[in-house]
Amino acid sequence: MNNLNKFFATILVGPAIGQLSEYSVPGQAIGLGKLIGTKVINANAPVGSVTDSAIRTQLRKWIAAKAVPNPTKNMLYFIYLDPGIISIMGGSKSCQNYCGYHDNVGRVYYAVMPYPTCNGCLGGMSAFDALTGTSSHELCEAITDPVPGSGWYDNTNGEIGDICAWNFKKVAGYTVQLEWSNQHNRCL
Repeated sequence: MNNLNKFFATILVGPAIGQLSEYSVPGQAIGLGKLIGTKVINANAPVGSVTDSAIRTQLRKWIAAKAVPNPTKNMLYFIYLDPGIISIMGGSKSCQNYCGYHDNVGRVYYAVMPYPTCNGCLGGMSAFDALTGTSSHELCEAITDPVPGSGWYDNTNGEIGDICAWNFKKVAGYTVQLEWSNQHNRCL
């Protein structure tokens, strides 16, 4: 977690997020962010698998119990799962159909990051590089399309990270995924 904290503290104030300002709309300017903290919660940790509805329920409980900060319109909760825990969203499973996802429950925005244990999510990288690559993908999509399908979304190619999936670069020493730029008409 310490390395992920360093990643977020660096990436949220750098060019990977700065380039998203092109997706600003009146009344919703996109700017740099900041890491406000990390909380490792082991109580009632899932065993084997966890559904998205269970994650939503638990997130609401954590907020109500003040285990995590209250949500704001600009806050995104990242939920990292332990190695070996399968995430189930709808009829899809992590490492078979996806490597991470973002969603919302009301005005609470979150991203679920299963630990990359399969070749399809590692992509030949170390687990940490795969986590930062997938985390940057979900972060940028959650910023530009916080309620999936209601923000910036291309009906053919998906969100800005989907269009550029599996194209990575190093930013400040961290692996990040390239994201689609309308302004430049390419992945940056």
